[in-house]
Amino acid sequence: MHRSRVLNAIWLRRFIAEVNYTCAFSHAKGLMRLVGDEKYKKWFPRKTAVLAGLVAAFLFSALAFGQKPEYDFYPEFRNSFTPKLRAENPSLVLSNEEIVERYAAKLKNEGVTESEVARRTNLIRVARSLLEADYWNRFYTDSNANFNKAPNGFLKQMVEGKRPGAALDYGMGEGRNAIYLASLGWQVWGFDPADAGVSLAQKRAKELGLTLHTEAVRDGEYDFGKERFDLVLFSWTMPLVPAQKVVDSLKPGGIVVMECGADFVSGRNEMLHMFDALQIVHYEIVRAKSDFYDRRETDVLRLVARKP
Repeated sequence: MHRSRVLNAIWLRRFIAEVNYTCAFSHAKGLMRLVGDEKYKKWFPRKTAVLAGLVAAFLFSALAFGQKPEYDFYPEFRNSFTPKLRAENPSLVLSNEEIVERYAAKLKNEGVTESEVARRTNLIRVARSLLEADYWNRFYTDSNANFNKAPNGFLKQMVEGKRPGAALDYGMGEGRNAIYLASLGWQVWGFDPADAGVSLAQKRAKELGLTLHTEAVRDGEYDFGKERFDLVLFSWTMPLVPAQKVVDSLKPGGIVVMECGADFVSGRNEMLHMFDALQIVHYEIVRAKSDFYDRRETDVLRLVARKP
């Protein structure tokens, strides 16, 4: 191997070992600082083109945020097979297991091997949260992803004129709503299993001089605590933990603000019953543009519930 290639490879290995690239965006400036560090100068490629290639390779691998090729099948199952199946059977309330069984039958008809069918269906059954995290990591790092990057309109209406307090953004994604609340003076906590989204949120918050308290964890791993929050936001997400955990985390007088598509719930009154322990102060079903779903119009459910 040519000596310069050996040096470049050694430089790259040492460089990556030095950088914690789980938060690639926040380390972009650090990357350039390290390039100028004395201890790297003897390994540093002389040609700008070589440097550009190494930087590009580093950022590409960093931005992958643990995306797994073995999960490549999931977007098709999630965004194509499942909606199509529901649309073709509007009178049936299909359980998750029934959907998985029909997916397995489809794969077998297509000639997919039994071992591959078993692998995919087992992941859907027992590792759905990991599949979802990987899906959203891909989504938030895709420059072509079509979603509302502005703060949720319903949230803006509900906090207008309200005194800032402590807020939790449940399933915060890339932080558009958390950053908005922080800009109004709220102390904001948030979590999401998609570490790429959380990392983007922190990068943008720091650029704006705002503070977010975030964790890249699954719903069941987050510590909601007791009487911590004045507001808990569910923006195009639903609680995957017992609703009582959310209720307990609210201060007296605290509110839940929720907006999602009608297909997030199995029945149109499910959202109401979910927070029976709270006082429902606002509930509506409207035809509006979705924050996701390629921004198409859909039935949207909106709720505000207050803790007595």
